Amino acid sequence: MSKAKLLQPDLVLGDTILALTPEILAHYQIKGLILDVDETLVPLKKAYVSEELRLWIESIKPMIPIWLVSNNLSENRIGRIAKSLNLPYL
Repeated sequence: MSKAKLLQPDLVLGDTILALTPEILAHYQIKGLILDVDETLVPLKKAYVSEELRLWIESIKPMIPIWLVSNNLSENRIGRIAKSLNLPYL
């Protein structure tokens, strides 16, 4: 497999992460998720996740491991968000 092919997604949701259903995870045999926090899951000016996102995380978390990542220098922010979702983070 070429390096360029490795960088091409196998799945494009075309919407928010909330469109990723348990059925899609099973179909694509997705074994885990690494999710970016800032401006992906949570807007920069918000301190907490939406209830909709919280419910989605709770429905997916029993199926596969989920890790949160951020390039934000504020470990307090990602730590607070990860703790509120009971998820590990980098």
